[in-house]
Amino acid sequence: MKLLIAIFCIISLTTAALAQTSATPRFEDYNAPVYKGRPAPVTLNGSKEARNFRTQLREGAKQGVNFAGHYTLVSWGCGTACLQVALIDAKTGAVFFPGELDGFGVWFWDNNDEALRFKPNSRLLVMSGFPASQGNKDEPKSGLYYYEWTGSGLKLIRFVEKRREQGR
Repeated sequence: MKLLIAIFCIISLTTAALAQTSATPRFEDYNAPVYKGRPAPVTLNGSKEARNFRTQLREGAKQGVNFAGHYTLVSWGCGTACLQVALIDAKTGAVFFPGELDGFGVWFWDNNDEALRFKPNSRLLVMSGFPASQGNKDEPKSGLYYYEWTGSGLKLIRFVEKRREQGR
């Protein structure tokens, strides 16, 4: 009898652990306190990319904090179904160009999809499409990419594959 109870407990705990790892990441699980201070001027001497996109960065910074507590996520088109993305630290003015979002391919699966989903009080970023690393492949690995912003880069948390329908 004790053996049956032990086996039941192990199966129950294993099932619960698997259910948690397959759960869709939620914005509230990646909380970030929102910065209320005055945004620092955009720092352009950090990289050539920052200087090349200075107008988009300066205009975008005027939106104020919209991501991960003290960052402004700025995006602009870079061709058909392509977005370029930068993050500006409102505290320091530093500009980041995450490689995963450097000209990523945008795909929409229904009218509710957005290329990027994010919130001011969360470090979670959801990208719909495929990252730049998949762009040169005949069959890019497309879907929903769930990333956590670490303060210096994006960490992939989960990927949910979705295939593009023909004619879309």
